[in-house]
Amino acid sequence: MPTEFPDEPPTERHLAPDPVLMEAARARGRERWASAGDLPVPEEKPPGRPLNPRIAAIAAVTALLVLAGVAIVSFGGGSGDGGTDLAQPSHSYVPGLITPPEALPDESSAAPSNSMNPTLASSMLGLIPTTTPAGPPPANDGNRAPSGAKSFTTGPGCGGYTNVGSYRDGRKGWVDHGDGKCGSTFVSIPMSGDARRDDSSAYGMWTFAASGTCDVSVHIPNGNLEEVGGNPTVYYIFDRNGVGGTPMASFAIKQVDKRGQWVSAGKFKASGNLTVQLLTRGQDWNSSGPTYAHHAASAIKADCTA
Repeated sequence: MPTEFPDEPPTERHLAPDPVLMEAARARGRERWASAGDLPVPEEKPPGRPLNPRIAAIAAVTALLVLAGVAIVSFGGGSGDGGTDLAQPSHSYVPGLITPPEALPDESSAAPSNSMNPTLASSMLGLIPTTTPAGPPPANDGNRAPSGAKSFTTGPGCGGYTNVGSYRDGRKGWVDHGDGKCGSTFVSIPMSGDARRDDSSAYGMWTFAASGTCDVSVHIPNGNLEEVGGNPTVYYIFDRNGVGGTPMASFAIKQVDKRGQWVSAGKFKASGNLTVQLLTRGQDWNSSGPTYAHHAASAIKADCTA
């Protein structure tokens, strides 16, 4: 049958191919390629319809806008509202408490004394918003454990607490406070000087011979910045007797905001022993010089149910 083109008269006639012969030819070609161990060259497809110039222009403009947006986000650093970048700790925090993050102090201009204007946020920290008012914690602090729970209190003067790497150097070193009795004694632990790094040779450690699910509460004593200055103070939780390896959870408390209070740290599993470690990361200086800020280690209570 003739094949006609709209712009010129036909100059030759074409016969329609025999479908049976064409399929036989294709089969022979496939056999030759298979015997040679190669794949056949893909059949050419008829060219598609030409792209409408208007559609092509719209697509090009859209692509340029998308690329411009990516460049702004990548190189502009965010919304341009002047906020600082998130703090990058020296090693990853273990997700412990899913609570709203609080801020770390800006290491280039840490606020002096008791200023509460942190500017460097860390979403990795599980900061503790809930507190239970209470005075200094005696061995029986009146904070009764739930029915069926065993209550344990450890800390300076209470037993079950250890100062690791302690030294005395006036305002710079470790400082003991109180009369040595449980509930009226605490220790001020020097900070590392860096809000993102710990002095691995120094820390406070509380241990509990406990099993089950333990509701942990931390007492923050009263004192000035040199005595109770965690902003924040970071703690690790270990399901073992002592520290080492990967902690099962972490949390942080802004001690300067919680002085004289019990702070609920959450519930943690214990399989015979539970250890809480206070880390030394923290900035004890500002643009005017040293502030001698310390972390405070007081009593910690665990109410455990099997």
